[in-house]
Amino acid sequence: MNYETLTIDIKENIAYITLNRPERLNSFDMKLGEELYDVLRDINTRSEIRAVVIKGTGKGFCGGGDVKEMYMAENKPQFLRDLTKAIHKCVIEMRSMEKPVIAAVNGAAFGAGLSLALACDIIIAVKEAKFGTAFIGIGLAPGCGTQFFTKLTGYQKACEYILTSKTFTAEEAKQLGIVNVVVDSNELDNAVDEFVSKFKRLPPIAVGKAKMLINKSLDNDMIPHLELESITAAASAGTEDFKEGVTAFTEKRKPAFEGR
Repeated sequence: MNYETLTIDIKENIAYITLNRPERLNSFDMKLGEELYDVLRDINTRSEIRAVVIKGTGKGFCGGGDVKEMYMAENKPQFLRDLTKAIHKCVIEMRSMEKPVIAAVNGAAFGAGLSLALACDIIIAVKEAKFGTAFIGIGLAPGCGTQFFTKLTGYQKACEYILTSKTFTAEEAKQLGIVNVVVDSNELDNAVDEFVSKFKRLPPIAVGKAKMLINKSLDNDMIPHLELESITAAASAGTEDFKEGVTAFTEKRKPAFEGR
């Protein structure tokens, strides 16, 4: 299927989503929100896809919500309500899918663009990338991202960066615990490929369940979470991948996982 605001390419069981509104710094309009959600929902149903990479065309990853659209909207409160809900649907789909999602941040990630990156499981950024929550700077309360940001950085840092609309570098983002890896711009694809190659080899069912457990751990109390871990581990022990994993271990060879 052809999309107006993004491209989707699936190679060797990896889905590559490229936001494609470079003239608007790949900012979120309603169309991008709808199309991204449609792509993510489709990927979520396809068991053969082992990981997802999200990147941006041109100079930025995602500049946030499309301010030009906000300006032109006759009913601005209703427009922001609709736009943030469209973005939220994408974030929920990304976090709930049992596949690792990698953000390849090639430039600016502001506002909803930062929120989109934070919804990913791994963030790789070029040294020149800039980040910021941005909302306050245009007189807008944050429409997304405050929970992820606060859980990653802590209350005081969240207040410092969100309340003052502070812009920060990729290296600062790494120090805050937001970014996993910072690379030179010509090394971004290679750094992404390093993670992708790992997910091609690892057991996708176990990886997906581990992602689910990590997300649940953010809100669960200890005892219920321990029970969930026990149930999930027991269920994964019934897979062909587990059988292959323990067999390979005893035979002292590398396992060949098939996602079954």
